[in-house]
Amino acid sequence: MRRRLACAVLMFLFLVATACSSSDSASTGDGQQSASATPTNAQISLPDGWAMQDAISAEEVAAVTGQTMTYFPEAGSSAQAGKPSCGYTVAGKDDSKILFSADVSGGSGPFEAMKDYAVEGTIQSVDGLGDAAYTCAFAGGRRGIIVLKGNALVRVDWSSTAYTVDTEEFGTALAGKLLANLFR
Repeated sequence: MRRRLACAVLMFLFLVATACSSSDSASTGDGQQSASATPTNAQISLPDGWAMQDAISAEEVAAVTGQTMTYFPEAGSSAQAGKPSCGYTVAGKDDSKILFSADVSGGSGPFEAMKDYAVEGTIQSVDGLGDAAYTCAFAGGRRGIIVLKGNALVRVDWSSTAYTVDTEEFGTALAGKLLANLFR
């Protein structure tokens, strides 16, 4: 009898826990999702463990560059740890890789720390993108844009010899597309 009672209590607790956890995504009864079920501006809409190529495609990058882009895997990508990255290149074009990387829970610490890698005097604030953003030059002739949105840190960088375009416009177009895909 005690064993049956203990099993019944455990089953009841399991059902209560299951019902409570599923209520976060329940409908409000009027056909609309509750607020916690829809992503806010600070929540990435892709599932945990997403890879960078899930967030931006070669075709989307090509729409900005005007060139045919090919996916380039990054050895340092750690999607399962919330730090996905990948590149896109133009076949046969030297230094054509555009690197996309993110740290989904990086926050403002790494956002500020990235400034230490910028060439002195090249950091320029960018308005209207994420919660905060800046462009800069890196050693070796690379340019980039660093964006903070919620807790997510996004970095896009490219060679200034392969892409001789306005850094802010180019970076904003690429990072803006990535952010739009991440925060739907």
